[in-house]
Amino acid sequence: MNLPAKVIRKIHQRLLWLRWWWWLRGRVSGRVKLRGNLRGLSIAASFHCDGDLWLGIYSDAGRIDIGPDVRASGPLVITAIDEVTLGTGVLLGPNVMITDHYHGDPKNAGIFDVAPSRRPLFTRGPIRVGDFVQIGANASVLSPARIGAAAILGANSVVSGELHARTIYAGAPARPLKTKSSPLLKDE
Repeated sequence: MNLPAKVIRKIHQRLLWLRWWWWLRGRVSGRVKLRGNLRGLSIAASFHCDGDLWLGIYSDAGRIDIGPDVRASGPLVITAIDEVTLGTGVLLGPNVMITDHYHGDPKNAGIFDVAPSRRPLFTRGPIRVGDFVQIGANASVLSPARIGAAAILGANSVVSGELHARTIYAGAPARPLKTKSSPLLKDE
């Protein structure tokens, strides 16, 4: 008996979902919600989340890469259609959202004639969070973003664009407050 390719693909997706869910349940103290194409998911074994975790990859080419020693206070939401990368030792406060896409291209005036849930997903580019970055409670990181090593983002910050290494940012939109030097970290 030959099963249709669509059925086989659904079975593979479900098995992959089950594998990730089983693996994450020992690293996440809250609920685990997994959505979309999990083939693009990569999480270091040392990851830990002290609350709920929501991961979603909504395109065939989408990727979420979570590096070693990343710690999060849940709930944590990360969604991608392009790429979201978290470096080594990133610390995430509660209620952090990281997403590389929007519902519709804001430059297209026609999107306002369509319900947001029916608009095609649109990205401005990837999100890359450097090593040893700290992201405060209720912060949002939006596409495109590149956050340099050891940057600190204050609570309730809204981040997009280039953020320099070893700099403290706060606000909506996030603005630099102070830069610190460190002989232990390389410049990016």
